[in-house]
Amino acid sequence: MTRYFLHPGDVRFSTSPELVETILGSCVSITLRDPVSGLAAISHCVVPNAPFGVADAERFRFCDTAIPAMLNFFAERHVPADRLDVKLFGGAEVLPGLSRPAIGPLVGALNSTRALAVLSSFGLSPSARNIAGVVGLHLIFDTANGDVWIRSLPQFSPLAKEHCA
Repeated sequence: MTRYFLHPGDVRFSTSPELVETILGSCVSITLRDPVSGLAAISHCVVPNAPFGVADAERFRFCDTAIPAMLNFFAERHVPADRLDVKLFGGAEVLPGLSRPAIGPLVGALNSTRALAVLSSFGLSPSARNIAGVVGLHLIFDTANGDVWIRSLPQFSPLAKEHCA
């Protein structure tokens, strides 16, 4: 089976079975799969909201523009949104030492919240999710059956005293 690595801000539309993998920290990935046709898509959204007038080439960087564009891929192929299996991953707070009360919600929480809100606006709810936390994820999406495997990445601080020599 073909393997594909998904970079931040990208999307992968799949019309045949493949394994798509990515690494998530505060970013989120949304997987969509139609169990009838086998069509699938996965995004790697970097931030929650697109600036006004974002270029089409950049829309997959943002939760609020990536999800509608992904749904459009299925709609163009006559796949109703309510038939899709939806999953959501990522949104971790991976930068240690930041104080929430002082700065408000961090980007991981903002990404997760925005993705859930946009999905909800289309009447969709994830059948599986692994969001939040403090460690990143290595994710593999099997477009043949919709399975998603995740592995937590090691947590470390590259600026910690024990790492400096």
